[in-house]
Amino acid sequence: MIDASEKPRTPGRSAVSGSSAVSAAKWLGVTVAAIVGIPVLLVLVVLVTYGVQRATPEDYPKVAPQTMADRAGARSQESYDVLGFDALIPPGEFNSLSSGYCYPDGLESVADEHVDNAYALSHSWHLADVPESEALPAMRRLRDHLKAEGWDIVSFDSTPSGDNWTLRTERDGDGRQVYEWYADGGRFHGGVHAECAYLPTPPTDPYASPDDATTGLTAPTLRPAGAA
Repeated sequence: MIDASEKPRTPGRSAVSGSSAVSAAKWLGVTVAAIVGIPVLLVLVVLVTYGVQRATPEDYPKVAPQTMADRAGARSQESYDVLGFDALIPPGEFNSLSSGYCYPDGLESVADEHVDNAYALSHSWHLADVPESEALPAMRRLRDHLKAEGWDIVSFDSTPSGDNWTLRTERDGDGRQVYEWYADGGRFHGGVHAECAYLPTPPTDPYASPDDATTGLTAPTLRPAGAA
């Protein structure tokens, strides 16, 4: 028989404390697992992504160095026409071709390893004694022309002193163009830097330098606009 005077019993303090301790332990365990697991998961994702990128060849076209040199030279001549300089620049010290290594983008770049059988060709030329009154209007004309031709104007600015001016442009699939003017000596530098390309025939020498791609090639003569 139940004694009506007997009150219902409530859990003791020790029982409540034990239950709270178990809950806290579970919460702590989940938290620690999350803290430890998330970085590990991120590392795995990075490693898998890196492996996939390493296994995937770069999407460069196969282009013969002579063809790339012709493209760069034609682009340089077009820009030279717009600049309007009246000097003829023959091949040589102030008008030359060069090439360099190509490096992958993305996570692969951390390895700092160049892409085999790939090269990046450049055509560079220089003039001296170009006054500011001629150089800056010429660079503005070229900036407007290249923008109209679909080139992105990355920058067109000067140093704080105004002594040096630089025009940088780029266009997908066509590389970069960079033009610089220095008040010291009135030096004007022009450069067309083509996109990376694979050599149609890989070199037999595993230690071949990208400069070998321009061996035997001659830079085109730059002529004033309208000159034959």
